[in-house]
Amino acid sequence: MDKEQIQNWLDEGYDILHHGRPVKVEGNLWDYIDGLGSYENVYVLRELIYWTEEELANIGK
Repeated sequence: MDKEQIQNWLDEGYDILHHGRPVKVEGNLWDYIDGLGSYENVYVLRELIYWTEEELANIGK
């Protein structure tokens, strides 16, 4: 995964990455994430755009 892919997902209206898949969230983002019951493998795309390429490469490992 790279920043270009993340930007594409953001442009398409996706909000989070959950277990490696982009998800569009209806309503409050943080309430949705809290409702998942676990923060494991959940990433907010608008935060990932600021990660380094090295950090992004480690997602899902």
